[in-house]
Amino acid sequence: MARLLWSLGTLLVLVGVLAHLFGWDALLWIPEAVLDALRADPRTYGVILAGAVLMLVARIISRRG
Repeated sequence: MARLLWSLGTLLVLVGVLAHLFGWDALLWIPEAVLDALRADPRTYGVILAGAVLMLVARIISRRG
C-alpha cells in the first residue's frame, strides 16, 4: 500500500510541475482529443474499456498468485 501511495504522490507532483511549466491547457489537450475520438466512434470506447478491464484483472491475478 505504501508503494502505491508513493507512486500516486510522485505522479501528482509530476503533473503539478508540468502544469506549472506548460499550463493546464497544454496538459489537457491529450485527454480532450481522446474523448473526442470516443464520441466520434463509440465502439472504440467499448474496445478500450474491455482492454482496460482485462489489464486490471491481469494485475489482480498477478498480485494474488
